[in-house]
Amino acid sequence: MKYLLALSFFITFNISFSQKISIKHFNEYNIEKLQPLISYLNSEIQKNYKEKDKAVKYDNLFRVSMAAQNYDTALSQLDSVRSVYRKSNPIISYAMGTQYEIYINAQKNKNSHKNFQEKYKEEFLKKYESLPIKTQIILPRYFNGDTEKTKKEILATLKNDFENKDSVDLKKALQLCRSYNSYITGPTFDIAKNYLKELDSRNFEVKDSLLINNEISIRVVLNKKLASPESTILVNSIYPDAEDANDQKVQASYGYHSVYIYPRGKYTSNAAIEPFEHEQEDINKVIDWITKQPWSNGKVGMIGGSYLGFSQWAAAKNVHPALKTIIPQASVGIGVVDFPMNNNIFASYSLRWINYVTNNKMLDAGFKDEDHWNSVFKKWYEGGEAFNKLDSIAGKKNIIFQRWLKHPAFDSYWQKMIPYNKEYSNINIPVLTITGYYDSDQLGALYYFRNHYKYNKNANHYLIIGPYDHSGAQGYIKNNLKGYTIDSEANMDIANITMEWFDYILKGKLKPAFLKDKINYQVMGTNEWRSTSSIDNFDKNKLKFYITSQHQLSSAKDRDKDFTPLTVDLKDRTNADELFKQKDNVLDSKIYSPDAVVFSSEPFEKPVEFTGNFVGNLKLSVNKKDVDVYMKLYEKTKEGKYFLLSTYYGRASYAKSSEKRKLLRENKETSITVTNNEFVSKKMEKGSKLVLVLGAIKNPLMQINYGTGKEVSEETIKDAAVPMEIKFYNNSFIEIPISIN
Repeated sequence: MKYLLALSFFITFNISFSQKISIKHFNEYNIEKLQPLISYLNSEIQKNYKEKDKAVKYDNLFRVSMAAQNYDTALSQLDSVRSVYRKSNPIISYAMGTQYEIYINAQKNKNSHKNFQEKYKEEFLKKYESLPIKTQIILPRYFNGDTEKTKKEILATLKNDFENKDSVDLKKALQLCRSYNSYITGPTFDIAKNYLKELDSRNFEVKDSLLINNEISIRVVLNKKLASPESTILVNSIYPDAEDANDQKVQASYGYHSVYIYPRGKYTSNAAIEPFEHEQEDINKVIDWITKQPWSNGKVGMIGGSYLGFSQWAAAKNVHPALKTIIPQASVGIGVVDFPMNNNIFASYSLRWINYVTNNKMLDAGFKDEDHWNSVFKKWYEGGEAFNKLDSIAGKKNIIFQRWLKHPAFDSYWQKMIPYNKEYSNINIPVLTITGYYDSDQLGALYYFRNHYKYNKNANHYLIIGPYDHSGAQGYIKNNLKGYTIDSEANMDIANITMEWFDYILKGKLKPAFLKDKINYQVMGTNEWRSTSSIDNFDKNKLKFYITSQHQLSSAKDRDKDFTPLTVDLKDRTNADELFKQKDNVLDSKIYSPDAVVFSSEPFEKPVEFTGNFVGNLKLSVNKKDVDVYMKLYEKTKEGKYFLLSTYYGRASYAKSSEKRKLLRENKETSITVTNNEFVSKKMEKGSKLVLVLGAIKNPLMQINYGTGKEVSEETIKDAAVPMEIKFYNNSFIEIPISIN
């Protein structure tokens, strides 16, 4: 769930290469005599390489140019990479490629009076002093590399792809040039690290591996330039990482001290690792400790995304007097909201994540092996075993996974982790929530937001929401989001706004100018941000659409009752590979609708701004005691493209209450109130249609509900002898909120 920073120049090859480069005239591949080959490959790559993503394109090209010693071209291409992130993430933009820029300038400007190492130090210090302090802090992450490992990779590539070959794939040539560039610059990284360590110690004091109550591990980073006690920025992270100390230094550089908490069992703690279970008490213990330190002025603010966002709501369950504000980003809605369940439906991913954070005190590298995990999920799906056997299929029984499965409702196990109902009325500190339309934890972020206002009418709670995914809501914004190029105004510096918020609350400075009102949202397709005072304002104007047996979305309800049938063979598992290929793009030329029916409206006669959450009342009957349904709402443009607006997953037996299951009566009409789907804001153009995909869930990435009425995690494919027969009645409807400006 944590977005691991990927802007440190680790670029994956996301296109298919088919071009070949002739290498007939090369017959010697000595690693120490590769320059002629590299120069030749550079000329061919620069001419033939095609890539739509600007960041990927110029990241590859500048490295190839540099390897070929075309230094001026390389610097120009490096600047093109930086320009992509200059607006949304200037701190990282300044740092990108610094390790290569310094090397290039040392090579360009060396002379007979100074050896290379002397010139390198001179260029290093010149560059370092030119950078903002926040960029200086993160520089160590750019000077990482294993020269010997890189050498072995080069030798293997030469042997496998070049020796005794007439031609080489452009992709392989590109990989060789990138590796060679790392090989020649790598020896300078240790030199730079020593300089960085010395320079860094002037500004910060790091106290690592401290233990609170012998079970909670923390790290403290103090700003040595602060002359008097100051406020503390606090983060609770279950993802210990070598870069965390640098992230803390960035926070401290704004005039604060920084403390990171690692939950029980993580980092240096020897306690059992039990995700989500102890934050509501442990964070307050750490805040107590902070307020007793001589460097603390007694004020604490919290920030962070995903699990780190959840942690702030856990702390707010019993607000410590010293906790003055929280900034939850992309906050996990623990329990049934969005993780490990979405509207009471467990996700297979939950097991993958549990292994990631509980297999050791740091993080489990196997988490990144998507092919492995997909093979586990596929084996479970095709084999038809019970969902509670998923951990055994993965290799071993998992205590946490089994514990979670015993709580399919939003019961006291989950309720004790976060504020519950009236407990929100006691949260009187200012809150700034940040999420995105395509954030996998948007449901959680808005669950907390809505409940805060529901139970506390005087809540001081602001919201920023825009066209971001899970990482974008945490500040790592993508210009191209799954096929959709975001408006330029959406590409902003979220990190700077969060620090302005801390200054506003903790230091009495002005409120961030960006926050025009309580709700701040970006309307996709307009290049504008808009603001309003309440999220309820979006429900004032709605368009209602009924489903018809002719697969239409109609503004008029049919006079005669009818239905649309759907048959789902739950024992048919032949589509696993096809399901894994689906990317759920925001913008695509087609939609995938397995085990579903598709309904479409007439074209809009004028532009319509859809802002808010769609709601619905789904009338259906099924020949089972339960069913899991899904709904996907799209704008189909007049050009035939599909723009994903919102998605809903729901278990019928929990439609009335997420806290108590109520089974269906077989073949009797029932109703599902559709809520808890993604908020979106999008200008739909004249001529577009609204498209609804409505179906039943049968997917290796989610629990499968066979409809027997037994505990779903215990059902197996043996319960699928009779196909599921669903009738969607034509008095079912959806309503979309529209803004009238």
